[in-house]
Amino acid sequence: MMHFLRTAPVLAALAATVSSAPSGAGPIPGNLSFYTPSWPDWDQYVTRWSAYEAPTFSLAFLPNSEEELSQGIAYLARRKMTYLAKGGGHGYSTTLGVDQDVVQVNMENFRNVTVHPDNTVTVGGGARMLDVVTALYNAGREVTVGSYPCVGATGAMLGGGLGRLQGLHGLMIDSLEHARIALWNGTIIEASEKVNSDLFWGLRGAGHNFGVVTESTYRTYPGQDNRHYYADMVFTSDSLEGVLNVYKGLIEEGLDAAASLALSYLYDAQSMSPLINMNVVYAHNEQNGRALSANFASTTGNATHPITRVSLDESYITFAEVPTRGSSDIICQRGHNQDIHPVTAREFFDIGAMVDLYASFGSFVREHPAANGSVLLFEAANPQTVDAVPDAATAFPLRGRYILSSVMSMTWDGDDETEAINAWATAARDTLAKPEVSGSDRLYIYMNYANGDESLSARYGYDKWRHERLTGLKQRYDPHGFFNAYHAIPLKMSGWN
Repeated sequence: MMHFLRTAPVLAALAATVSSAPSGAGPIPGNLSFYTPSWPDWDQYVTRWSAYEAPTFSLAFLPNSEEELSQGIAYLARRKMTYLAKGGGHGYSTTLGVDQDVVQVNMENFRNVTVHPDNTVTVGGGARMLDVVTALYNAGREVTVGSYPCVGATGAMLGGGLGRLQGLHGLMIDSLEHARIALWNGTIIEASEKVNSDLFWGLRGAGHNFGVVTESTYRTYPGQDNRHYYADMVFTSDSLEGVLNVYKGLIEEGLDAAASLALSYLYDAQSMSPLINMNVVYAHNEQNGRALSANFASTTGNATHPITRVSLDESYITFAEVPTRGSSDIICQRGHNQDIHPVTAREFFDIGAMVDLYASFGSFVREHPAANGSVLLFEAANPQTVDAVPDAATAFPLRGRYILSSVMSMTWDGDDETEAINAWATAARDTLAKPEVSGSDRLYIYMNYANGDESLSARYGYDKWRHERLTGLKQRYDPHGFFNAYHAIPLKMSGWN
């Protein structure tokens, strides 16, 4: 059997159907590259980060240019064939599982990153975070970037784009100037504050719903010395209350804009016990970074909540290294089951609940060792730059509503432990979401961390005007629901919950 196909009958036989899309396509136009699962490189291109509730593919389409992408998407739409675009492949929402035996539109050939003379940067739709930071570092510039090198930059941006430098530069979407998008029928359009401004609003926080972004252009910021303080610390388990109280105090006092903190509950398979890790990043100032880390130093005397810091690994790294440190090797492994349950909060979670969660995590993984690669992560940065953008300016719904972002990131292989792992993570999420624990009257979550079992309002905001505006955009730009796999915005107002 040939791996490379150009005949419409074979493609049509393998296709899933979008019932309301127009039909009547002819042969595949041009010389487009479609591949079947017998292609020797199939797994290399098609495998995603998470195997849990994942989409499956009967064909892969690898366009080499925007023109080919346009032609291929137009062809698929005419043939009523469901397709799903892949950049970095880290989208793990369980909603993606609705796409079975569909066509993967693989954006691997769109990894271009170009820094322009006016200091803007254009990022191809398939570029990874590492591609972006490398190009910007070489140009002496920076933007907010995510924490891991293999994550697709465009997919992360479309949900908002949290990152280590958001205290300084806001979210990734706050630096976006314009984008080029292939709509459901292959039409290529631009979106900015001046052109298709309604779509530009929706791209920034709900952008997975409207098309395939071929490239996006951002303003950038001076890299100054282009270096960042970076520290990892590990503590004894009996230090937990001390670490939590210090973390809470720093948030309440107000973190410096250049700082970000990430507390992790990990698990040590050798000692069969949980671990406490704190990561500190401080932009452009090693001295201030060291001073921030010193807050978590081992205590002496009769401290009310003592801290014993087992290790401290400090360095002053380049901007290009920011997303390559820490647990990136684990994060970038593909093909494991990954299931994430998030909660955001405007204040630090109740410390008693955080202590109980640590104990519960340790007990659970001891009973279910298949989950020993799981991580509970609690990230914080100064919210002032993010909140300075008006709430109604973008589709991102969390401005003024969060300061701490948490995820229960569960990792395992096989099916035997799936039910127990999901039940524990869901219960942990629900506990943190209680008003007396989170300080929030409702569940608010960050779109890119959403599991898919939450209400649409928890993901997109509770305001009716948001629902009306998003549904209006969906009706205009994706009327047949080709982009429904990732937290689908309903085409009718009755679909909101």
